[in-house]
Amino acid sequence: MSPDAPPAPAWSQAQLEAAWQASQQPGLRLAFAADLEAAFQRHYAERYREHMVLGLGIGMLAIIVSAFEDFLLPPGQRAMPLFIRFGLMLPINLVLFLLVWADCWRRRQQAILLMTTLGGALGFLLMGYFSSGVYARFYVDTLVLVLIFGLVLLRLQFPYAVAAVMVIGPGAALALFNLAFPGSDEDHVIDLSLIVFAGSLCLIGNYLMERSARADFLQQQLLALRQQALEASNRHLERLLRSDGLTGIANRRYFDQHLADEFRRAERGAYPLALLMIDIDCFKPYNDSYGHQAGDEALVAVAQVLQGFSRRPGDLAARYGGEEFALILPGSGLEDAGEIADELVQAVALRALPHGASTVAEVVTVSIGVASLRPGQEPGDEAELIAHADRALYRAKHGGRNRAERASLSPG
Repeated sequence: MSPDAPPAPAWSQAQLEAAWQASQQPGLRLAFAADLEAAFQRHYAERYREHMVLGLGIGMLAIIVSAFEDFLLPPGQRAMPLFIRFGLMLPINLVLFLLVWADCWRRRQQAILLMTTLGGALGFLLMGYFSSGVYARFYVDTLVLVLIFGLVLLRLQFPYAVAAVMVIGPGAALALFNLAFPGSDEDHVIDLSLIVFAGSLCLIGNYLMERSARADFLQQQLLALRQQALEASNRHLERLLRSDGLTGIANRRYFDQHLADEFRRAERGAYPLALLMIDIDCFKPYNDSYGHQAGDEALVAVAQVLQGFSRRPGDLAARYGGEEFALILPGSGLEDAGEIADELVQAVALRALPHGASTVAEVVTVSIGVASLRPGQEPGDEAELIAHADRALYRAKHGGRNRAERASLSPG
């Protein structure tokens, strides 16, 4: 998943908008509520991982390139700075680089970056401590670059950035004024002032960067939530446009579209396409005897039975109009479709909806016309397929109802 496209949020739009409003208020608070904060931390770790890997790589390169400082020292003073640089700092930074690059310990990512920053500061302080006074300032002044590197380039989050400044600043003061650090007190005051000033500027920039990252995260989450709502609304609207309002199965409009699509697919795939036209027997007397509400309930019951026979991809149960239904069965020949129609006749009768006004049975029954053809191999289009099924339905109704009749492809 792209780090710029967070997953659909699991919280409400009201929660996100409240967090957004809070983020726009003046003040230093950055954290969100617990669940949202955890999601932001995951997003931040993934979103800026490549950035952090690049920063750590640049940091190791800087450790190597800045080795010229060591060779400015008298030959007798070079051994310890070179050991600290290449024996301690570089291997430790390489390990931390590999941990972030391999995406290990994602929850500890910020702690790893803080360790890198503090380790770099300690390393340069140690190198300065083991140097003579005139050269020690090279290493002390490098702490400014370490702060820029850690707080800005590595994108330390603000609490970790504060921790870095609170450790490096007092640590440098302690080293400069209490450990017989090389150089004069005036030099130390100047160096420490520079470190404090650089740390303060970096903290301001770091705070603004994290505030911007949090605002971007909230905007992305709000956008994802709104997109999710829009997609759900579109799906609901599509269902409304393709569904019959009473029975919930496909309506006539969608039936016509689906039949045309399946006809083209069957033509390309050279397989048969079957159609069942279903009519509820003696439905007008049912309405007259039981009322229109009961008639609607009977339509829904028959639609539910019919929907149970729409079992495969491409199958479609639809209300064709009034008390007439249809079932599209791609890949079914006439015999297979006829067997399904016989089962459907029995299934409707087994629902045992009482029908005292029927001339066929004491329960609601259906008559079915079955037709099937191979588009492109047998003459006819979808309109003729419907006509064949209609003629078979006519024979079923005039042959006693409560039955299924197979169509003949002849026009008679």
